Amino acid sequence: MTSAAGRGLVIFDIDGTLFRTETATIPAVQSAFREFRLPSPSIEEVSAFFGRPDAEFHAWLEERASPDTAAELANAIAARELEMVRRVGELYPGISEALDELRREVAQLAICSNGPEVYVRTVLEAKQLRGFFDAVRWREDADSTKSGMIRDVLRRLGARPAVLIGDRRDDVEAARSNGVFSIGAAYGYGRAGELDEADALVGAPAELAEVVRRVLSRHSPR
Repeated sequence: MTSAAGRGLVIFDIDGTLFRTETATIPAVQSAFREFRLPSPSIEEVSAFFGRPDAEFHAWLEERASPDTAAELANAIAARELEMVRRVGELYPGISEALDELRREVAQLAICSNGPEVYVRTVLEAKQLRGFFDAVRWREDADSTKSGMIRDVLRRLGARPAVLIGDRRDDVEAARSNGVFSIGAAYGYGRAGELDEADALVGAPAELAEVVRRVLSRHSPR
């Protein structure tokens, strides 16, 4: 699928960029910890892992429980998370409108997420986002990197220049390593300083279309 008008490729992260991860993951994690009779982690502890590879989250679970229990706990969290995505998960206000505007103005849109396939598919389908995107890339194994996944998206889709929108440092680094522009979603989960090297920042989803428009109009492909 390619837009009838417009130029360029815009690649979106999911957590902290399109989807308010805390609306699903926080209740899922805290519910599972209660079931396993473990001290419930704080919102800040859990939020630190949003948008990060699952391996980092699983390592943290092993610090909170025995290795055997951690594996069972991770499975329980994953199941609850998918349920919560469908039932109570929320997009950031204005995301659907921003994607609708960009779909009309930009040649191609794509997703690139550190999340596993079942999570990415569930978010896109439950929140009726799949139809906006020409390609979707999720983490296939522990060795997948954001940079490598972005490289794969760029091979699959030919519109240029390309822009990556995300809320974490690895998004900015992945964009730079692939010679594409980066827009930091400053409303997401990145900590202070994570987005300092981004080419542009957006403070709210309502700004996305205008900032993308500005980046694409001022720059030619690298």
